[in-house]
Amino acid sequence: MSFNTMRWRHRAPLWLAAALCCWVLFRLFEPLLVYSMGWQDLPDQAEPARRWADPAWQVSADQADAALSQARRRLDAPALSAAVMIDGQRVWAGAVGLADLDARRPVDLETRFRLGSSSKAVNGFALGLLMESGRIDIERSIRSYLPELPAAYDPVTTRLAISHRAGVPDYGLCLCFPIWEHRNQRHFNGVREALAVFDQRPLLFTPGEDFKYSSYGANLAGAAIEVAAGRDYGEFITEAVFKPLGMQNSVLDIKSAVDPRRAAFYEVTEGRYKPAEPVDNSIRYPSGGMLSTPSDMLRLGQAWFEGDQLSAATRASLLTVQKLANGKENPQGYALGMRVAEQRKLLDGRLQTRLLSHHGTAVGSTSYFAIYPEYRMVVSVMMNKGQENLDALAPEARRLAEIFLAERLKR
Repeated sequence: MSFNTMRWRHRAPLWLAAALCCWVLFRLFEPLLVYSMGWQDLPDQAEPARRWADPAWQVSADQADAALSQARRRLDAPALSAAVMIDGQRVWAGAVGLADLDARRPVDLETRFRLGSSSKAVNGFALGLLMESGRIDIERSIRSYLPELPAAYDPVTTRLAISHRAGVPDYGLCLCFPIWEHRNQRHFNGVREALAVFDQRPLLFTPGEDFKYSSYGANLAGAAIEVAAGRDYGEFITEAVFKPLGMQNSVLDIKSAVDPRRAAFYEVTEGRYKPAEPVDNSIRYPSGGMLSTPSDMLRLGQAWFEGDQLSAATRASLLTVQKLANGKENPQGYALGMRVAEQRKLLDGRLQTRLLSHHGTAVGSTSYFAIYPEYRMVVSVMMNKGQENLDALAPEARRLAEIFLAERLKR
């Protein structure tokens, strides 16, 4: 055996170890390392649009059409979709842009978008249904429903978990591919299995004493909902929430599902776009893993303030801003799956009204919906563009609300 051959055999394990280390590092940080690759110029769009309008609201509907097109261009969104309910009736829905840029597929009123954290409002409503029927006690320890949790969770209740006062940590880093949990690509066979991502981590503070917005806390509440309901979480949400409310275009965002109604999702910056990284939302079905449409979210919003699904007492419980142990309200005005602001000004201060709302950011998608109970009004807006600004769509929802409220005040 030659000297060179012996030297190669001696060094081969080092080369293999180095190659393996490079591969692991690449996989761990893949989204960051490839972020600069694959960007393309946003195509010129001929503003393909779909709309539905109540003839009695034609003037406002025309204004809403124009506002939606302007907002899509201002936001650099491939597609933007919205809907408005007032006096308990849908009066307008519109969609503009492309649901799929590469296929040039126009968006329509049934195109599904990722809700992101607006899914928490679905989760909260599902909790209300179980409270109404007496099948869950939100003051009991979460371990009475999920005994597999560590003893540290003894003082955590479903109320504390869903209102972000339990001290449950939020997304972090993991020894997984990729390293960022919010870009998860692993599949979990149910909401209880997904708790293993975080349940061995220490709580951030004594439950009840502080506030920390946590999608994992909402997942914890979702797992308790599954146990109390006695059926798979997705089945319960479908049968108890989506179907009774007529939310025909709302589903869990199951990665393997073939769904022609689902939008393609994108990252967009400075007039350039790339497809969003693939993710598996089984890590967050209760907190951010649902698909829906603006028109469907009108139905959910309406059920939060009227209808026979919940009693007045249960609604009041769901919509009470939760206080910390020191007696102060939490800093986000968070109730049980919904943010509540007692006074919001509209129309340059001419109106002051109560606002219930939730926003959502997901990989490649953004959503926002607002409820004005005094006017039996719901506004929902969605786009297939990821967004770091959590309230990016709130101003667009407000503009739409003011268009229709201005006409209502003239009647």
